[in-house]
This record gives sequence, C-alpha cells and structure tokens, in this order.
Amino acid sequence: MTLTVEDAYKVGRFLGWYYGQKTKADRCRVVIGKDTRRSSYMFEYSLVSGLTASGADVYLLHVTTTPSVSYVVRTEEFDCGYHDLRKPQAIL
Repeated sequence: MTLTVEDAYKVGRFLGWYYGQKTKADRCRVVIGKDTRRSSYMFEYSLVSGLTASGADVYLLHVTTTPSVSYVVRTEEFDCGYHDLRKPQAIL
C-alpha cells in the first residue's frame, strides 16, 4: 500500500472532524511529531492542512519520538496525538 499526501490530508480532515465532535471545547487540540525521514515533512504539512481545515488547533513537536508524543498528549490534555503516518500505532 502506498500512502500519498492526499491520503494524509484526508486522515487529517477525518481526525479533525472526529475529535471535534468529541471535545467539550470549541476546537479539538492535536499534537504531531515526526521522524527524520525526508518525506515526514511533506506528510506532516499535509496532515496539518487537513486538521486545520476541519477546525482543529495543531501543535507541532517536529522531530521527536513516539513515546514523547504520547507523554505530551496525556500530560497536556490534548485530544489526539500523531506520530509518523506510516506506522500502525501512529494515533495516540
């Protein structure tokens, strides 16, 4: 299966809509991390575009580990965390 930037945008649109329905605040809050692959930058920006188009507030951690994204989601009360679209455990 090949993941494209269009797919990343669609995932962002869905996550923004889904968590926007579940949150009590006006907007859902999503934190995103990525790894050091070149394509991570392109996927990150596509995901952010989809999320913000759905009305989400997005916070970027840039290059970081999956556990650090998980930690930030739990300690800072984010609605969702995302790290590297190409891993099955990416949504936290």
